[in-house]
Amino acid sequence: MSDWLSKVQKWFGAGKTTAALRVMNLLAERALEPVYQPMVDLRSGVILGHEALVRAPRRMAETSFEDLLEAAHQERCLKNFELACLELSMERWMAENGKGQLFVNFSAQTLVQLQESDAVGMLLHLMRKHQMSPRRMGLDLGGYTRIPKLDVLVEALRPLRDAGVTIALDNFKASENSMKAWAKVLPNVVKMAPRWTHNIAVDGEQSRVVRSLVRLTRNHNALLVAKSVESEVELSTMKNLGVDLAQGFFLGSPATEPVRSLNLRARDVLQTVEETRPPELIKVPERPPVLETRYSLLS
Repeated sequence: MSDWLSKVQKWFGAGKTTAALRVMNLLAERALEPVYQPMVDLRSGVILGHEALVRAPRRMAETSFEDLLEAAHQERCLKNFELACLELSMERWMAENGKGQLFVNFSAQTLVQLQESDAVGMLLHLMRKHQMSPRRMGLDLGGYTRIPKLDVLVEALRPLRDAGVTIALDNFKASENSMKAWAKVLPNVVKMAPRWTHNIAVDGEQSRVVRSLVRLTRNHNALLVAKSVESEVELSTMKNLGVDLAQGFFLGSPATEPVRSLNLRARDVLQTVEETRPPELIKVPERPPVLETRYSLLS
């Protein structure tokens, strides 16, 4: 029995190594594919920007982005992987003449590592390299609740914020740890976790929390974004609750080219007409106000 178990463990470990090495190969081959999902202003129906999502090539359709992240972590190339995803997303965005603002995913862990090695300027360097104005960039920060020293994260974000980059807390869960991160980071944008979108029209407690988040973001010069909006009722409910922006399949699926105008079904729900003027940039306050950490989400 012990020999059998040893063989299984050896096989499983080899599989993880192969997956990780595959990530290194993808980076070398520039085989990763960025796609873009629109972010829509629920008041005007204007597409203010897009979130960049990186996908494995079609020959690896079964591989999710989370699989690639895990593989990169196993191979200890997570920093290089995230920087490569960021650069590829910018490069393709500029080539496609993307309008408005581009949001890219980046982990708090990698940002802290860059700060500790005095390499945070690498992000601004990549923007200059691709002639991307920092004011058109948004950083979707993930994993911020797992950072033991939030002051280091704040310092890492400082040069990006000073340059005009929009700072977003991604997948916000309204937990105590999330609120602590908000109080320290003082983001310009808060992107709610998908769980706050699903069942929003029938769950009164859920609606109450979202309504509290709307008040909190407005009181502290931030914008609130609903993610994974996949139906007419979810979109209309989020608009009625006062949420600022939304993204999801109902508003537009991730595509290799940025969306130029909002689809008809979403326009009908928002009761807007197609806009011909260029999208505005999300306004970044010069000095975010101090967050009242004693604020109760359920008040």
